[in-house]
Amino acid sequence: MKEFREESAEAISFWASLRYHIPLSTLKEGFFGLFIMSLMSLIAGVVLGMMIDVLQTLPGLFLLITPAIGMRGNIFGAMGSRLGTALHTGMFSTSLNTNSILSQNIYASMINTVLISFALGIIAWLFAVLLKIESIGIVEFVLISMIGGIISSVFVLLITVGVAVMGYKRDWDIDNISAPIITAAGDMVTLPALFLAIILIGNESSALHNILFILFAILAVLNIIVIIVSKLDNMKRIIYESIPVLLLAGVMSTAAGIIINSKLENFIAFPALLVMVPLFLEKNNALGGILTSRLSTMLHTGLFNPGMLPGKEILPNVLLIYIYSIVIFPLVGVMAFAVSLLMEIETPGLNIMVFISTTAGFIAVAIVNVIGYYIALFTYKLRLDPDNHCIPMMSSIIDTFSAVCLVGMIMVVGLI
Repeated sequence: MKEFREESAEAISFWASLRYHIPLSTLKEGFFGLFIMSLMSLIAGVVLGMMIDVLQTLPGLFLLITPAIGMRGNIFGAMGSRLGTALHTGMFSTSLNTNSILSQNIYASMINTVLISFALGIIAWLFAVLLKIESIGIVEFVLISMIGGIISSVFVLLITVGVAVMGYKRDWDIDNISAPIITAAGDMVTLPALFLAIILIGNESSALHNILFILFAILAVLNIIVIIVSKLDNMKRIIYESIPVLLLAGVMSTAAGIIINSKLENFIAFPALLVMVPLFLEKNNALGGILTSRLSTMLHTGLFNPGMLPGKEILPNVLLIYIYSIVIFPLVGVMAFAVSLLMEIETPGLNIMVFISTTAGFIAVAIVNVIGYYIALFTYKLRLDPDNHCIPMMSSIIDTFSAVCLVGMIMVVGLI
Protein backbone atom coordinates (compact mmCIF):
# COMPACT_ATOMS: atom_id res chain seq x y z
CA MET A 1 0.00 0.00 0.00
CA LYS A 2 2.87 2.33 0.82
CA GLU A 3 4.43 1.76 -2.62
CA PHE A 4 1.07 2.37 -4.28
CA ARG A 5 0.69 5.66 -2.45
CA GLU A 6 4.19 6.79 -3.37
CA GLU A 7 3.64 5.96 -7.04
CA SER A 8 0.24 7.64 -6.96
CA ALA A 9 1.75 10.73 -5.38
CA GLU A 10 4.44 10.82 -8.07
CA ALA A 11 1.84 10.44 -10.81
CA ILE A 12 -0.33 13.15 -9.29
CA SER A 13 2.73 15.38 -8.94
CA PHE A 14 3.66 14.84 -12.59
CA TRP A 15 0.16 15.53 -13.93
CA ALA A 16 -0.18 18.54 -11.64
CA SER A 17 3.12 19.80 -13.01
CA LEU A 18 1.91 19.14 -16.55
CA ARG A 19 -1.30 21.11 -16.02
CA TYR A 20 0.65 23.88 -14.30
CA HIS A 21 3.26 24.27 -17.04
CA ILE A 22 1.00 23.74 -20.06
CA PRO A 23 -2.30 25.50 -19.35
CA LEU A 24 -4.43 26.58 -22.29
CA SER A 25 -3.20 30.16 -21.86
CA THR A 26 0.41 29.02 -22.36
CA LEU A 27 -0.48 27.26 -25.61
CA LYS A 28 -2.43 30.28 -26.83
CA GLU A 29 0.37 32.72 -25.99
CA GLY A 30 3.04 30.47 -27.51
CA PHE A 31 1.17 29.76 -30.74
CA PHE A 32 0.27 33.44 -31.04
CA GLY A 33 3.92 34.43 -30.72
CA LEU A 34 5.07 31.72 -33.12
CA PHE A 35 2.41 32.61 -35.70
CA ILE A 36 3.35 36.29 -35.59
CA MET A 37 6.96 35.18 -35.90
CA SER A 38 6.10 33.12 -38.98
CA LEU A 39 4.63 36.13 -40.74
CA MET A 40 7.57 38.33 -39.76
CA SER A 41 10.21 35.72 -40.67
CA LEU A 42 8.49 35.28 -44.01
CA ILE A 43 9.47 38.86 -44.85
CA ALA A 44 13.09 37.90 -44.22
CA GLY A 45 12.65 34.86 -46.44
CA VAL A 46 11.20 36.97 -49.25
CA VAL A 47 14.09 39.45 -48.98
CA LEU A 48 16.63 36.62 -49.04
CA GLY A 49 14.90 35.08 -52.05
CA MET A 50 15.24 38.43 -53.82
CA MET A 51 18.94 38.79 -52.91
CA ILE A 52 20.23 36.17 -55.34
CA ASP A 53 22.07 38.73 -57.48
CA VAL A 54 23.55 40.39 -54.37
CA LEU A 55 24.76 37.03 -53.01
CA GLN A 56 26.50 36.37 -56.32
CA THR A 57 27.93 39.90 -56.60
CA LEU A 58 29.21 40.01 -52.99
CA PRO A 59 30.78 36.58 -52.38
CA GLY A 60 30.95 35.31 -48.83
CA LEU A 61 28.08 37.51 -47.65
CA PHE A 62 26.30 34.51 -46.10
CA LEU A 63 29.13 34.33 -43.55
CA LEU A 64 27.71 37.58 -42.17
CA ILE A 65 23.99 37.05 -42.80
CA THR A 66 23.40 34.17 -40.37
CA PRO A 67 25.28 35.66 -37.38
CA ALA A 68 23.83 39.13 -38.05
CA ILE A 69 20.27 37.79 -38.03
CA GLY A 70 20.92 35.60 -35.01
CA MET A 71 22.63 38.37 -33.05
CA ARG A 72 19.49 40.55 -32.92
CA GLY A 73 17.69 37.60 -31.35
CA ASN A 74 20.63 36.90 -29.04
CA ILE A 75 20.97 40.44 -27.71
CA PHE A 76 17.31 41.35 -27.48
CA GLY A 77 16.05 37.83 -26.73
CA ALA A 78 18.30 37.86 -23.67
CA MET A 79 16.94 41.31 -22.82
CA GLY A 80 13.39 39.96 -23.11
CA SER A 81 14.31 37.04 -20.87
CA ARG A 82 15.76 39.40 -18.24
CA LEU A 83 12.66 41.59 -18.33
CA GLY A 84 10.49 38.46 -18.08
CA THR A 85 12.37 37.41 -14.97
CA ALA A 86 11.95 40.94 -13.56
CA LEU A 87 8.20 40.65 -14.17
CA HIS A 88 7.99 37.28 -12.40
CA THR A 89 9.99 38.53 -9.41
CA GLY A 90 8.07 41.81 -9.13
CA MET A 91 11.08 44.02 -9.96
CA PHE A 92 9.90 45.36 -13.33
CA SER A 93 8.57 48.88 -13.84
CA THR A 94 7.96 51.01 -16.90
CA SER A 95 10.10 53.82 -15.50
CA LEU A 96 12.83 55.18 -17.80
CA ASN A 97 14.78 56.59 -14.88
CA THR A 98 18.52 56.12 -15.52
CA ASN A 99 18.84 53.57 -12.71
CA SER A 100 15.72 51.55 -13.58
CA ILE A 101 15.98 47.94 -14.74
CA LEU A 102 14.35 48.83 -18.07
CA SER A 103 16.74 51.73 -18.80
CA GLN A 104 19.88 49.80 -17.89
CA ASN A 105 18.77 46.93 -20.11
CA ILE A 106 18.26 49.37 -22.98
CA TYR A 107 21.73 50.90 -22.51
CA ALA A 108 23.40 47.48 -22.24
CA SER A 109 21.65 46.11 -25.33
CA MET A 110 22.61 49.05 -27.55
CA ILE A 111 26.24 49.00 -26.38
CA ASN A 112 26.34 45.26 -27.05
CA THR A 113 24.92 45.96 -30.51
CA VAL A 114 27.72 48.36 -31.44
CA LEU A 115 30.55 46.20 -30.10
CA ILE A 116 29.28 42.88 -31.43
CA SER A 117 28.31 44.27 -34.85
CA PHE A 118 31.88 45.51 -35.29
CA ALA A 119 33.23 42.15 -34.16
CA LEU A 120 30.93 40.15 -36.48
CA GLY A 121 32.35 41.90 -39.53
CA ILE A 122 35.88 40.97 -38.46
CA ILE A 123 34.88 37.38 -37.60
CA ALA A 124 33.23 36.85 -41.01
CA TRP A 125 36.34 38.18 -42.78
CA LEU A 126 38.70 36.03 -40.68
CA PHE A 127 36.73 32.87 -41.46
CA ALA A 128 36.76 33.73 -45.16
CA VAL A 129 40.55 34.21 -45.09
CA LEU A 130 41.30 31.12 -43.00
CA LEU A 131 39.04 28.84 -45.08
CA LYS A 132 40.06 30.49 -48.36
CA ILE A 133 36.48 31.43 -49.20
CA GLU A 134 36.09 34.06 -51.89
CA SER A 135 34.67 37.13 -50.16
CA ILE A 136 34.46 40.90 -49.86
CA GLY A 137 37.08 42.74 -47.76
CA ILE A 138 37.20 43.39 -44.01
CA VAL A 139 36.15 47.04 -44.42
CA GLU A 140 33.01 46.09 -46.37
CA PHE A 141 32.14 43.29 -43.93
CA VAL A 142 32.38 45.70 -40.97
CA LEU A 143 30.44 48.51 -42.68
CA ILE A 144 27.58 46.22 -43.72
CA SER A 145 27.48 44.65 -40.24
CA MET A 146 27.58 47.99 -38.38
CA ILE A 147 25.08 49.90 -40.53
CA GLY A 148 22.68 46.97 -40.78
CA GLY A 149 23.11 46.07 -37.11
CA ILE A 150 22.46 49.56 -35.72
CA ILE A 151 19.45 50.24 -37.98
CA SER A 152 17.81 46.90 -37.21
CA SER A 153 18.57 47.09 -33.48
CA VAL A 154 16.63 50.33 -33.07
CA PHE A 155 13.49 48.63 -34.38
CA VAL A 156 14.01 45.39 -32.44
CA LEU A 157 14.64 47.39 -29.25
CA LEU A 158 11.31 49.18 -29.63
CA ILE A 159 9.54 45.85 -30.16
CA THR A 160 11.28 44.26 -27.14
CA VAL A 161 10.34 47.13 -24.84
CA GLY A 162 6.81 47.15 -26.28
CA VAL A 163 6.35 43.43 -25.57
CA ALA A 164 7.63 43.85 -22.00
CA VAL A 165 5.45 46.87 -21.25
CA MET A 166 2.36 45.27 -22.80
CA GLY A 167 3.03 42.05 -20.87
CA TYR A 168 3.37 44.08 -17.67
CA LYS A 169 0.08 45.90 -18.22
CA ARG A 170 -1.89 42.85 -19.42
CA ASP A 171 -0.38 40.33 -17.02
CA TRP A 172 1.05 38.12 -19.79
CA ASP A 173 3.73 35.49 -19.26
CA ILE A 174 6.23 37.04 -21.66
CA ASP A 175 8.50 33.96 -21.40
CA ASN A 176 6.06 32.39 -23.89
CA ILE A 177 5.87 35.25 -26.38
CA SER A 178 9.01 37.39 -26.16
CA ALA A 179 11.42 34.87 -27.73
CA PRO A 180 9.39 34.15 -30.90
CA ILE A 181 8.34 37.77 -31.45
CA ILE A 182 11.81 39.22 -30.81
CA THR A 183 13.48 36.54 -32.93
CA ALA A 184 11.06 37.21 -35.77
CA ALA A 185 11.51 40.95 -35.43
CA GLY A 186 15.25 40.42 -35.77
CA ASP A 187 14.62 38.41 -38.94
CA MET A 188 12.18 40.88 -40.38
CA VAL A 189 14.34 43.98 -40.04
CA THR A 190 17.92 42.64 -40.16
CA LEU A 191 17.96 41.36 -43.74
CA PRO A 192 16.33 44.51 -45.17
CA ALA A 193 18.74 46.57 -43.03
CA LEU A 194 21.73 44.64 -44.38
CA PHE A 195 20.35 45.08 -47.90
CA LEU A 196 20.00 48.82 -47.25
CA ALA A 197 23.57 48.93 -45.91
CA ILE A 198 24.82 47.28 -49.12
CA ILE A 199 22.98 49.87 -51.22
CA LEU A 200 24.35 52.74 -49.11
CA ILE A 201 28.00 51.70 -49.30
CA GLY A 202 27.93 50.42 -52.89
CA ASN A 203 29.70 47.39 -54.32
CA GLU A 204 33.21 48.81 -54.73
CA SER A 205 35.78 49.87 -52.14
CA SER A 206 36.46 53.59 -51.81
CA ALA A 207 38.15 56.16 -49.58
CA LEU A 208 34.75 56.84 -48.00
CA HIS A 209 34.59 53.21 -46.89
CA ASN A 210 37.90 53.58 -45.07
CA ILE A 211 36.75 56.79 -43.36
CA LEU A 212 33.51 55.15 -42.21
CA PHE A 213 35.47 52.13 -40.97
CA ILE A 214 37.66 54.42 -38.82
CA LEU A 215 34.60 56.28 -37.48
CA PHE A 216 32.90 53.01 -36.51
CA ALA A 217 36.12 51.84 -34.83
CA ILE A 218 36.17 55.08 -32.81
CA LEU A 219 32.49 54.54 -31.89
CA ALA A 220 33.33 51.05 -30.62
CA VAL A 221 36.20 52.43 -28.50
CA LEU A 222 33.95 55.16 -27.06
CA ASN A 223 31.43 52.50 -26.04
CA ILE A 224 34.17 50.58 -24.24
CA ILE A 225 35.14 53.77 -22.37
CA VAL A 226 31.49 54.31 -21.37
CA ILE A 227 31.39 50.79 -19.92
CA ILE A 228 34.55 51.39 -17.89
CA VAL A 229 33.58 54.77 -16.39
CA SER A 230 29.84 54.10 -15.93
CA LYS A 231 28.34 53.90 -12.43
CA LEU A 232 25.40 51.77 -13.62
CA ASP A 233 26.30 48.44 -12.02
CA ASN A 234 23.44 46.43 -13.53
CA MET A 235 24.27 47.64 -17.04
CA LYS A 236 27.97 46.83 -16.57
CA ARG A 237 27.17 43.36 -15.21
CA ILE A 238 24.93 42.60 -18.20
CA ILE A 239 27.61 43.72 -20.67
CA TYR A 240 30.49 41.94 -18.92
CA GLU A 241 28.51 38.70 -18.77
CA SER A 242 27.10 39.05 -22.29
CA ILE A 243 30.10 40.03 -24.44
CA PRO A 244 32.09 36.75 -24.16
CA VAL A 245 29.07 34.56 -24.87
CA LEU A 246 27.88 36.84 -27.69
CA LEU A 247 31.31 36.61 -29.33
CA LEU A 248 31.21 32.82 -29.03
CA ALA A 249 27.67 32.88 -30.44
CA GLY A 250 28.88 34.98 -33.36
CA VAL A 251 31.63 32.49 -34.17
CA MET A 252 29.25 29.53 -34.06
CA SER A 253 26.54 31.28 -36.08
CA THR A 254 29.17 32.10 -38.69
CA ALA A 255 29.74 28.35 -38.94
CA ALA A 256 26.06 28.01 -39.93
CA GLY A 257 26.66 30.61 -42.65
CA ILE A 258 29.68 28.65 -43.88
CA ILE A 259 27.57 25.48 -44.17
CA ILE A 260 24.89 27.22 -46.25
CA ASN A 261 27.45 29.20 -48.25
CA SER A 262 29.17 25.93 -49.24
CA LYS A 263 25.95 24.83 -50.98
CA LEU A 264 24.89 28.29 -52.17
CA GLU A 265 24.80 27.31 -55.85
CA ASN A 266 22.25 24.59 -55.04
CA PHE A 267 20.14 27.02 -53.01
CA ILE A 268 20.25 29.52 -55.88
CA ALA A 269 19.02 26.78 -58.26
CA PHE A 270 15.91 26.51 -56.04
CA PRO A 271 15.43 30.01 -54.54
CA ALA A 272 12.41 28.68 -52.61
CA LEU A 273 14.92 26.94 -50.35
CA LEU A 274 16.51 30.33 -49.61
CA VAL A 275 13.06 31.61 -48.62
CA MET A 276 12.86 28.70 -46.18
CA VAL A 277 16.24 29.35 -44.52
CA PRO A 278 15.27 32.26 -42.19
CA LEU A 279 11.93 30.63 -41.40
CA PHE A 280 13.54 27.33 -40.45
CA LEU A 281 16.55 28.63 -38.53
CA GLU A 282 14.58 31.14 -36.51
CA LYS A 283 11.77 28.72 -35.67
CA ASN A 284 14.36 26.58 -33.94
CA ASN A 285 15.82 29.67 -32.27
CA ALA A 286 12.39 30.75 -31.07
CA LEU A 287 11.59 27.32 -29.64
CA GLY A 288 14.97 27.29 -27.93
CA GLY A 289 14.30 30.78 -26.63
CA ILE A 290 10.94 29.73 -25.17
CA LEU A 291 12.53 26.74 -23.45
CA THR A 292 15.51 28.63 -22.03
CA SER A 293 13.36 31.58 -20.92
CA ARG A 294 11.09 29.20 -19.00
CA LEU A 295 14.04 27.33 -17.48
CA SER A 296 15.72 30.63 -16.54
CA THR A 297 12.58 31.78 -14.75
CA MET A 298 12.30 28.41 -12.96
CA LEU A 299 15.92 28.73 -11.81
CA HIS A 300 15.44 32.31 -10.59
CA THR A 301 12.26 31.40 -8.71
CA GLY A 302 13.66 28.16 -7.26
CA LEU A 303 11.18 25.85 -8.99
CA PHE A 304 13.86 23.29 -9.80
CA ASN A 305 17.44 22.39 -8.97
CA PRO A 306 19.09 21.02 -12.11
CA GLY A 307 20.77 17.62 -11.93
CA MET A 308 22.69 15.68 -14.57
CA LEU A 309 19.40 14.18 -15.78
CA PRO A 310 16.22 16.26 -16.18
CA GLY A 311 13.64 15.80 -13.43
CA LYS A 312 9.90 15.34 -13.93
CA GLU A 313 9.31 19.06 -13.51
CA ILE A 314 11.27 19.61 -16.76
CA LEU A 315 9.31 17.12 -18.89
CA PRO A 316 6.23 19.36 -19.35
CA ASN A 317 8.48 22.08 -20.77
CA VAL A 318 10.04 19.61 -23.21
CA LEU A 319 6.59 18.34 -24.19
CA LEU A 320 5.45 21.92 -24.77
CA ILE A 321 8.24 22.44 -27.34
CA TYR A 322 7.18 19.27 -29.19
CA ILE A 323 3.54 20.39 -29.23
CA TYR A 324 4.60 23.65 -30.87
CA SER A 325 6.82 21.76 -33.33
CA ILE A 326 4.03 19.53 -34.65
CA VAL A 327 2.26 22.60 -35.99
CA ILE A 328 5.13 24.97 -36.72
CA PHE A 329 7.52 22.97 -38.90
CA PRO A 330 5.00 21.77 -41.51
CA LEU A 331 3.81 25.40 -41.63
CA VAL A 332 7.37 26.49 -42.53
CA GLY A 333 7.31 24.36 -45.69
CA VAL A 334 3.80 25.44 -46.66
CA MET A 335 4.47 29.15 -46.19
CA ALA A 336 7.82 29.07 -48.01
CA PHE A 337 6.21 27.21 -50.92
CA ALA A 338 3.20 29.56 -51.12
CA VAL A 339 5.34 32.69 -51.11
CA SER A 340 7.69 31.19 -53.69
CA LEU A 341 4.73 30.64 -56.03
CA LEU A 342 3.69 34.27 -55.60
CA MET A 343 7.26 35.39 -56.28
CA GLU A 344 7.38 33.08 -59.33
CA ILE A 345 10.68 31.54 -58.29
CA GLU A 346 11.82 27.95 -58.73
CA THR A 347 10.55 25.48 -56.12
CA PRO A 348 11.07 21.71 -55.66
CA GLY A 349 7.36 21.25 -54.87
CA LEU A 350 5.07 21.45 -51.85
CA ASN A 351 5.46 17.84 -50.66
CA ILE A 352 9.24 17.96 -50.77
CA MET A 353 9.43 21.33 -48.99
CA VAL A 354 7.06 20.21 -46.21
CA PHE A 355 8.99 16.93 -45.85
CA ILE A 356 12.29 18.81 -45.57
CA SER A 357 11.04 21.39 -43.05
CA THR A 358 9.14 18.86 -40.91
CA THR A 359 11.76 16.10 -40.78
CA ALA A 360 14.71 18.45 -40.32
CA GLY A 361 12.68 20.38 -37.74
CA PHE A 362 11.86 17.35 -35.59
CA ILE A 363 15.51 16.28 -35.62
CA ALA A 364 16.65 19.80 -34.74
CA VAL A 365 14.10 20.26 -31.95
CA ALA A 366 15.31 17.08 -30.24
CA ILE A 367 18.74 18.72 -30.14
CA VAL A 368 17.12 21.97 -28.93
CA ASN A 369 15.60 20.28 -25.88
CA VAL A 370 18.82 18.53 -24.87
CA ILE A 371 21.03 21.56 -25.40
CA GLY A 372 18.55 23.90 -23.68
CA TYR A 373 18.55 21.87 -20.48
CA TYR A 374 22.30 21.41 -20.26
CA ILE A 375 23.02 25.06 -21.04
CA ALA A 376 20.72 25.97 -18.13
CA LEU A 377 22.57 23.41 -15.99
CA PHE A 378 25.96 24.77 -17.09
CA THR A 379 25.11 28.40 -16.32
CA TYR A 380 23.57 27.43 -12.97
CA LYS A 381 26.60 25.42 -11.86
CA LEU A 382 28.94 28.28 -12.79
CA ARG A 383 26.68 30.75 -10.94
CA LEU A 384 26.10 32.73 -14.13
CA ASP A 385 22.86 34.56 -14.89
CA PRO A 386 20.95 32.20 -17.22
CA ASP A 387 19.08 35.20 -18.68
CA ASN A 388 22.37 36.55 -20.09
CA HIS A 389 23.85 33.26 -21.25
CA CYS A 390 21.16 30.72 -22.16
CA ILE A 391 19.60 32.41 -25.21
CA PRO A 392 22.87 33.51 -26.91
CA MET A 393 24.55 30.14 -26.32
CA MET A 394 21.41 28.28 -27.33
CA SER A 395 20.90 30.36 -30.46
CA SER A 396 24.44 29.95 -31.77
CA ILE A 397 24.50 26.19 -31.25
CA ILE A 398 21.01 25.83 -32.72
CA ASP A 399 21.99 27.86 -35.79
CA THR A 400 24.79 25.43 -36.57
CA PHE A 401 22.82 22.25 -35.90
CA SER A 402 19.74 23.60 -37.69
CA ALA A 403 21.81 24.43 -40.77
CA VAL A 404 23.28 20.92 -40.70
CA CYS A 405 19.80 19.36 -40.35
CA LEU A 406 18.35 21.51 -43.15
CA VAL A 407 21.21 20.94 -45.60
CA GLY A 408 21.29 17.25 -44.63
CA MET A 409 17.60 16.73 -45.42
CA ILE A 410 17.97 18.64 -48.70
CA MET A 411 20.77 16.20 -49.55
CA VAL A 412 18.59 13.23 -48.55
CA VAL A 413 15.87 14.21 -51.04
CA GLY A 414 18.52 14.64 -53.74
CA LEU A 415 18.37 18.40 -54.31
CA ILE A 416 22.07 18.74 -53.48
